[in-house]
Amino acid sequence: MGTHTILRERDDGDFDHVEVNNKTGAETVIGVVAAADKDLPWGRISDEEQSEYMRMLRGDLLAETDWWASSDLTMTAAQTAYRQALRDITSHANWPFLNAEDWPTKP
Repeated sequence: MGTHTILRERDDGDFDHVEVNNKTGAETVIGVVAAADKDLPWGRISDEEQSEYMRMLRGDLLAETDWWASSDLTMTAAQTAYRQALRDITSHANWPFLNAEDWPTKP
């Protein structure tokens, strides 16, 4: 373990993202993090990355219900609506930064 990183508050309220050498104690500022982003020291996720992640979550939710569409079963209207809502989630006003309440409720 050669280094670790810390956030050190600055006089202006922002933070220095500091890499510390574990052996020597030498410190190197590797970036500045805005106060609003202190919980995200590596930066905010891009829209593209967030879209990819949300599509992965949607795929997982659809996969959980794939068995509903088995040839020997008939989906209820609620099940069909849920799966369609998952497919349509990319047109939601908050896409790709969805809140928990933006997702359809599984019947």
